[in-house]
Amino acid sequence: MPLIEWNDSLKLGVAVVDRQHQRLIEIINRLYDATMEGRGADVIGEIMDELIVYTATHFSMEEKYFAQFHYADAEEHKQEHDALIEKVTAFVDAFEQAPAASRAALAKELLQFLQIWWRYHMMDTDSKFVALFKQKGLT
Repeated sequence: MPLIEWNDSLKLGVAVVDRQHQRLIEIINRLYDATMEGRGADVIGEIMDELIVYTATHFSMEEKYFAQFHYADAEEHKQEHDALIEKVTAFVDAFEQAPAASRAALAKELLQFLQIWWRYHMMDTDSKFVALFKQKGLT
């Protein structure tokens, strides 16, 4: 069972954003599965790295539209993006440096954080730009 189940209630109604959000959830769920299955640190580390790279790609896309569409809350939104990248990077660094016995707990802590962050940021903060994106022709 996935940590976060993608369904229509999670869609914001902007296809490019929804596709990327769905992909982020897929990566988070792969991390969850690998952690729960006790997969090796190399597998979990690779998924964490993928999460950082894809999250940065997603944030870059959103921020490009913020600039293009003159989104009023762009700076505050970008600060949330930066804080997430910093937090996840810190988790990954700690995971890589931790003794093997501590790694599963760190991965679980990251997953718990991501589950909360998803609900807050993607479903609340991101919903604030939807009307503007649609007004500018993104559907």
